[in-house]
Amino acid sequence: MSAKAVWTPDAESDLEEIVYYISVKEGRPAVAEQVAHSLKAECDRRAVAPHAAERETRLGPECRRFTFKRWVVLYRPWREGIAVLRIVDGSRDFDRVFGIT
Repeated sequence: MSAKAVWTPDAESDLEEIVYYISVKEGRPAVAEQVAHSLKAECDRRAVAPHAAERETRLGPECRRFTFKRWVVLYRPWREGIAVLRIVDGSRDFDRVFGIT
């Protein structure tokens, strides 16, 4: 079995919000579709080497992060790849989003 990315409900919701914003608010549905496809493909690509990304220990000992274009993808390695936890716009206040003091 090849490595893969599985998406938590929170990560799916984050992706839906990103797609909605780009498609509806910015009026660029084709771009929104491409962004969704690219984000999912990058997560699948990263699943092959789940321990290669930077650790994000403020969110747990196994949490890792990588940046893709303008988004920060948070995930945990798991037995078959990665579990995508959240996707956050890189311009947001990361500590505030996650209640880190």
